[in-house]
Amino acid sequence: MKKFLAFACAAVLLAGCGSSEPKKETKTCSMEEAGMKMSIKMDAEDDVIKKMEMSYVFPGSMFNGDASKLKEDDLKTMGDAVLSQLGIKEGEGIAAVFKADGKDLKATINIDLTKADTDILKKQFKMEGNTKNIKLSETVKSGEADGATCK
Repeated sequence: MKKFLAFACAAVLLAGCGSSEPKKETKTCSMEEAGMKMSIKMDAEDDVIKKMEMSYVFPGSMFNGDASKLKEDDLKTMGDAVLSQLGIKEGEGIAAVFKADGKDLKATINIDLTKADTDILKKQFKMEGNTKNIKLSETVKSGEADGATCK
C-alpha cells in the first residue's frame, strides 16, 4: 500500500511539473477587391484568437489623389473618414494608424481581443458570440469560403 501511495504521489508531482504551454499560432488571410488590398493577421493561443491586425491598402485612385502628398492633418482626416466608413471607433483594445504607402493610403487596425469591450466589438465589427473565444480554425475556414487566401 505504501509503494502504491508513493507511486501515486510521484505521478501527481510529475504531472504538476509537466509543461502545459499554450499552442501559439499565427495565420494571415488576404484578399483584394475593387483594387483595395485587405489582410488580417490573427495571433491565437490554443485556437483562440487573442490579437488581430487588420490592414487595408486603399489605392490613391480611390480618393482621386496621391497619399504621399497628403499632410499629416489630411491623413488624420482621411483616416477618420475611413474608420467611420468601416464602422470602427478607436478605444480600449482598438488602435488605428493611417499613413501614406507610396501613392496609396494604408490603414492598420490593431485589436486586442483580451482587452477590447465585447459589446463594442459586436457593434463595430459585427462579431457574434463570445468575442473572447473566437476560434482561429473557424475564422480561417470562413475567410477561405469568402475568397480569402490564408497562410
